[in-house]
Amino acid sequence: MSIQHTDDPSLARIATFSDGVFAIAITLLILAIRIPHPTDADANQGLLTMLTEQWRSYLAFVLTFMLVGINWANHRVMFKTFARADHTLVWLNLLYLMVGVAFMPVPAAVLGAWLGSPNNQVVAAVFYGAIGTVGGVLFILMWWYGAYVAKLTSPELSARQRRAHSIAWGPAPLVIAALTAIAFANASLAVAGYVATVFVYMLPVPRLVALAQRRSRAPSSRRGPVGR
Repeated sequence: MSIQHTDDPSLARIATFSDGVFAIAITLLILAIRIPHPTDADANQGLLTMLTEQWRSYLAFVLTFMLVGINWANHRVMFKTFARADHTLVWLNLLYLMVGVAFMPVPAAVLGAWLGSPNNQVVAAVFYGAIGTVGGVLFILMWWYGAYVAKLTSPELSARQRRAHSIAWGPAPLVIAALTAIAFANASLAVAGYVATVFVYMLPVPRLVALAQRRSRAPSSRRGPVGR
């Protein structure tokens, strides 16, 4: 069921500003991809070689593009549940946008440049995961404040729907933090985990959680009273 509420002008301004930050950040990711030119010092390798040797940068671009895109989609879903905004929510959103969105082109470029370097790929993978973890924590903090502390959500948002969002979004920063720890031992495995996490969150996780909750309660609701 879609949630309808009276539009708060401040919510609309927050959404518009946030969309702009997402759009700029996701566009800046492409700047980490090098455009080969015939005048480059290594042009004698051939164009095909110059293109294919950038596969790490392509991987970092796709991974981060999808990560930022998923964050945008979930941010949109979150703010659709809010009926109003307050000063604290505005600043939490700014902190989240600063770390979890606007800064992401930096760790993406670092990961693409250093992945595969024996002495540096651990630092690159840990740096990427650490920024992703902090961004995820700020996203959850923003949701927790709006949904539970300040109670900014629409009255039409049921407790079950609120819980479904919390269950769906809550584990994400913990998973990224665990993968960041793994990066200290195996950077490639950690990056593979980042990719797998992105694929999971491409699914409508809150909706799937809510559906699973309904199905788990259906058998008990169909059972009649137990005789003495």
